[in-house]
Amino acid sequence: MKNYLIPLFTLLIAGCGTTRPQQTYDEMLNDVVQNFNVETVGGDSVLNVFVQKAQADSIARKYSNPAMKEEMMFNLISEYLQAGQTDNAQQLYDNMLEYSEQKYGKVSQMTAMVYFEKAYIYEQSGDLENAIKMMQKSAAVFEQLPK
Repeated sequence: MKNYLIPLFTLLIAGCGTTRPQQTYDEMLNDVVQNFNVETVGGDSVLNVFVQKAQADSIARKYSNPAMKEEMMFNLISEYLQAGQTDNAQQLYDNMLEYSEQKYGKVSQMTAMVYFEKAYIYEQSGDLENAIKMMQKSAAVFEQLPK
């Protein structure tokens, strides 16, 4: 009875010590290409998901510069406005205003421009009362800017 336990424990110990090597980047890429139309993640092909993640990573590195972040935010707002999504544009302007005040303070050219742009959106949507308030805030900030 004890004779068969020794080989069993030997196999168990030897099996626990063996680890599977990690896939290299090339192997992962090859797996993705092999499974191009076979497996899906959230209804999208594995390759498309892989490409989207790679692009998102590239964009994140590209826009780590504050000036690039600001440009990206303005571009996104412009796209929202072209698509007629003024609520999304207003929300992004609110986020941008918060970012501007944290980064540059309450008196900055960017803060004044965000107020000005918010006034324009209010005007376009017919909300003249809020448009006037935003223009007044914009003018007040512009007046406080150093000459």
